[in-house]
Amino acid sequence: MSKRFYLTTAIDYVNGEPHLGHAYEKVITDIIARTHLSLGQDVFYLTGLDEHGQKVQSAAKADGKDPQLYCDEFAAIWETFAGRLNLTNSDFVRTSSQRHKAFVQAVLQKLHDNGHFYQAKYRGFYSARQETFLTEKDRREDGTFDPIYGDVNELVEHNYYFKLGQHQQWLIDHIEANPSFIQPETRRNEVLGFLKNNTLEDLCITRPKERLEWGIQLPFDERYVTYVWFDALSNYASIPAALGDAAVAG
Repeated sequence: MSKRFYLTTAIDYVNGEPHLGHAYEKVITDIIARTHLSLGQDVFYLTGLDEHGQKVQSAAKADGKDPQLYCDEFAAIWETFAGRLNLTNSDFVRTSSQRHKAFVQAVLQKLHDNGHFYQAKYRGFYSARQETFLTEKDRREDGTFDPIYGDVNELVEHNYYFKLGQHQQWLIDHIEANPSFIQPETRRNEVLGFLKNNTLEDLCITRPKERLEWGIQLPFDERYVTYVWFDALSNYASIPAALGDAAVAG
């Protein structure tokens, strides 16, 4: 049996309809998938939608709809789009699906049980447009934030953080011991250079429900949902895991 060839597109944010740029990415990925299929390989090609977060919650509210209904309607549009492009994708992930939620919550619980999270108070600036916290180093020389961040507000709140900094040396060692882990070599060297010359900051992985309800609830603290990036990035493993592919999901 041939080794499975696994490839994905980025999952698209469900706050608008697909356009030519989305088609370009999907078709290029489909060409790669079809090439490997023609060589007799077992191919798993994943695409789909990133459905949680502040922007989706706000867009649904502005449209007078429940966030799940809002996502369901857009998902139908995106799946029709994939069909019109005649893609050979093996699955279509939706991060609001139960199979994805179950995987994310299992990962969160395991990390929590193994002491990789801690709670801390955050005081600083927040960009709702980018759904990210900002620091003083994000300011431009004139003291303002780039317009890409939209309205930036100061806030104070408690959140859970992932101890990313504790894993920095492990990441360096793993990449150096596994030359094929990041390809091509130029990108591998770029990542290694960044890790060796910068200090990774711990990552805020939650949002309080009083500010954001549309997300995956923490299995160990119902007052919070997980940050959309922690949720979305898990999709590359959640669907293979749901389908029982431990080798890919591992």
